[in-house]
Amino acid sequence: MKLKNIFPFIYFIVGTLVSQQSSLAEEKIEVIPIIQSSKGLSGKNFNYLKGKPELRLLKVNIPVGLETPIHTHPSPMLIHVTKGRLKHVRGEETNFFKAGDAFIESNNGGPHYVKNVGKKPAILYVGVVSVVGMPTAINK
Repeated sequence: MKLKNIFPFIYFIVGTLVSQQSSLAEEKIEVIPIIQSSKGLSGKNFNYLKGKPELRLLKVNIPVGLETPIHTHPSPMLIHVTKGRLKHVRGEETNFFKAGDAFIESNNGGPHYVKNVGKKPAILYVGVVSVVGMPTAINK
């Protein structure tokens, strides 16, 4: 191969490497807050528990038309709906949530249930601030 034929090849390789580096340099980590509060959906403050701390992250799948039993939560939790449509009922108060919505359940929030009212399965991610041995929900 002649020297004058190798120069275009070298420029191509160097150009490819430089363009990849510059596009990587333009990317950055982005932190997007989803929800923040010291109160739950019921408007009640939550409190931290005594005991050995335990954090939980749960993925909950609720099929179309199904609902949870009436229950309470003994520890505070964050809920992020990633798919579907939910109806959340506590006494006379009803809230609806869709994919992208988030809410907080207080451990002082009272009995409630959740129903999938969408046309596809609902998927929720639930972060629980608990203690070892404590249940996530207590059916009423």
